Amino acid sequence: MNRSTAQAVAGYSALTHERLFHVIEDLDDAALRERSGRSNSVGFNLWHIARWADWLQAQIAGTRGLDERSIWEREGLPSRWGWDSAKLGAWETGMGMDEGVSAQLPLPARSEIERYARASLSALDTCVAGLDAESFDTPLKSGKTNEMKDATIGSWIVSILVHANRHLGMIESIKGASGRRGTASA
Repeated sequence: MNRSTAQAVAGYSALTHERLFHVIEDLDDAALRERSGRSNSVGFNLWHIARWADWLQAQIAGTRGLDERSIWEREGLPSRWGWDSAKLGAWETGMGMDEGVSAQLPLPARSEIERYARASLSALDTCVAGLDAESFDTPLKSGKTNEMKDATIGSWIVSILVHANRHLGMIESIKGASGRRGTASA
């Protein structure tokens, strides 16, 4: 069986998202908010992963002439959650936020963060699974960052996937440091 790069990346993306939900399944609201030192909470990391996935799925939708507003925007989540959009970093993704600022965000209930994360990650997985090799190699000229200005849809997906795995590792570490079993893959 010959799998395209797009199909392989779609599989890895879905696996990462499955692992993310596995690693948080035993956490309650308090554990999701818990912080140690300068680390972000599990809840912030979950939102941050979801927000980037949501941003990317909206960008990909825009290349297809579909609604390019993210779930975050369509549902008005910043105001519903009482968050100041101006303080949420680049493109309201948490990128570049100081840990002190992120620590002050009033996280909504675990169920609400998880609902948003599931919707965002599912939307991205659906987008990625529907890509063929040609679409994967299509330029995504978002203009959002200089380092990715000439990137393709595929390179954005891989970048977001690597980023999600870094934050998944942070979540595993936070859980381990708090005395909980932290591994996402077992």
